[in-house]
Amino acid sequence: MNPIYKFQLTAVGYGTEIVFPIWKTDLSKEYTKENQQQFFRTKLSGKLTFVAADFEYIWTKPIDTEFRLEIFISYDNGVTWSSYLKGHFWKTDADFDFDERTCIVTPEADDEYTAVLNGIEKEFNLIKLAPQIVPIHYDKRPMLQIYVGGQSVVGCFLSGMWWEQEVTEIPENPLNYHFALMGVRREFRRKNIQFPIVPDAFFGPTPSTTEFTMVNDDFTLHFYQSPGYYQQAEILYQGQALWRGSASLMGFTLSPIAGTIASGTVQMDGSEISVFARLVCDVDTISGVSTYDILANDIVADNRNYHKCVGYSATDAIVFSDALTGTPTEYGIYQPGFYYQKPAIPLYYGELYPCARKGWGRLSVWFRPDLMDAVIEEQGRAPSVLNDAFPLGSAISVLLKEIAPDITFEETAEYSEFLYGERNPITAIVQHLFITPKSNVINSGYDQPAQKAPITLKTLMDMLRDCFRCYWFIENGKFRIEHISFFMGGGSYTGSPIVGRDLTEEIETRNGKDWAFATSKFSYDKPEMTGRYQFGWMDDVTDLFEGYPIDILSNYVNKERIEDISVKDFTSDIDYILLNPSQISQDGFVLLSATLSDGVYSLPYVNFILNYTDHNLQNGFVAFVYLQNYYIYDLPARNYAINGVQRAAIGTKKLMSQTINFPCIYDVDVLHLIKTSLGLGSIEKISINLSSRQGKATLKYNAE
Repeated sequence: MNPIYKFQLTAVGYGTEIVFPIWKTDLSKEYTKENQQQFFRTKLSGKLTFVAADFEYIWTKPIDTEFRLEIFISYDNGVTWSSYLKGHFWKTDADFDFDERTCIVTPEADDEYTAVLNGIEKEFNLIKLAPQIVPIHYDKRPMLQIYVGGQSVVGCFLSGMWWEQEVTEIPENPLNYHFALMGVRREFRRKNIQFPIVPDAFFGPTPSTTEFTMVNDDFTLHFYQSPGYYQQAEILYQGQALWRGSASLMGFTLSPIAGTIASGTVQMDGSEISVFARLVCDVDTISGVSTYDILANDIVADNRNYHKCVGYSATDAIVFSDALTGTPTEYGIYQPGFYYQKPAIPLYYGELYPCARKGWGRLSVWFRPDLMDAVIEEQGRAPSVLNDAFPLGSAISVLLKEIAPDITFEETAEYSEFLYGERNPITAIVQHLFITPKSNVINSGYDQPAQKAPITLKTLMDMLRDCFRCYWFIENGKFRIEHISFFMGGGSYTGSPIVGRDLTEEIETRNGKDWAFATSKFSYDKPEMTGRYQFGWMDDVTDLFEGYPIDILSNYVNKERIEDISVKDFTSDIDYILLNPSQISQDGFVLLSATLSDGVYSLPYVNFILNYTDHNLQNGFVAFVYLQNYYIYDLPARNYAINGVQRAAIGTKKLMSQTINFPCIYDVDVLHLIKTSLGLGSIEKISINLSSRQGKATLKYNAE
């Protein structure tokens, strides 16, 4: 037997009445999933017509009166009642007919989400809301800086991460800034190109004697103080070396030998490529070697978080290469048709990093990390404390108190298994998330912490969605946060999804068929089949913190559709912030993922091995190279690739859509799955007719 309903209307400030609106058979209660979210909003579909005394009750109230409607439902013919739907309206929302004495209106439904959504974009100064404050321990890690003489940038290297910083001015002698000489190569380049017999460049070590030999493509060039000559199978050219002062060879002119195939004069210009390196740190000694104070007028503009440096040199750490390719590369062009290529070093499988590539000539310069670099880096760490970090849960809680005081959030698994379970249900790690205003990290060792930290609850929720694939919803007054796989499992992280209704087992009594019979029509949501995901933060970060794009390997996805996931108002690369503070915006927050040991929160190191190279990331659990683990539960297709490596997703998006009808004497739990002949479907939308108690649902299924 279908239930019955009772309507109660409150004119705020004027009392409450039981009313008897007229409603047609199309009156329905609808649950619709919010766009880009996993929670459902409730609304009333259809119109209510108030007549007679109910009409008078509404009309006689002032125009600014709020009317609150509550619909009650009874399954025992009125013996007991329970609240079924709440809504509100103003007289300005209604249509009045004085001839018929009617008031026709569709109340706007009120649900648990109303207060939160009304305030989710309201901005507050988080400092003023007084969330919990927790100190976080971290390290100031030493950075290797490599400078190629005469160039306008310094290359910065740290545990597989690298970037470039502008110099304040090109130094005459980098040794004055506590750099050490790392490597030298001399290069001679042919100025005129009409004589193809002579290669375009020669290069080799700086000569230490009066004789110097350089080799290029089986051509051998011998230098003497005077005269000079060029030799292959026979002597083709002879020439005179040009010197700058008494020690620096700046070039030479080659003249053809009579009777040979050589003709014309060849001009060769000489240059010396000198490479210097130092460690920038915040400790007095590294590996027993004393460090120096960084000069006030250092060649790098902003070293506010670091105060020491020391020259650094390692055997074979600098690689000079003449490798070119006819295929375009990321390292740029030498001349039309020739591009710089990363050199191949026999028996070396690690990474090579370009140095000052904008200043490359015929020769490219590369840094090859040494095995001892990691040891030196660890010895050069300076333990530090960030005194003003806010637990993510505390920040959420104080914001909710401002906008929706009846909705609670606590740091327990009851509110988020993902954040506060014994272990993370996706990665099995134990981590604790914090945020802090960026200025607290930009100005390490500050005397005064940030006094302003503007933020909205939406900012935090968008960050959780984009970083962790987590979504919020409200359940019995509790603000809950879970990973997308929880929703795809019908409200469960276990391997057994929760099925609310099995329509393959429910029988339609009139024809004896199950409710899933003859309901196999469906369509695909092609516009949602993204071909690539790209990632980023508010500020520049190193490569692994930015992560590599995820390319979906399927012919059926929309390959032209690229989804840019940029985490607004947050960054997480703490080493880059500390080492390059002038390039970081003062606005926004740093996201921190700490571990707890003996009552102390510390930023852990997370190691990634890519291209045979160890990348040891501080705060690495919130680098996108790690966060991408949370994305592989709902990709558009099973196969994908990151950085050219093909992998298989754990789960795929629900991109098959179907509309189906079935009885709903009781409302369904929209979080649970519906089983049909197509499989396990997630509810996207459901409309339940109050008269017939028939439900019309849009379900979504996995595409593969």
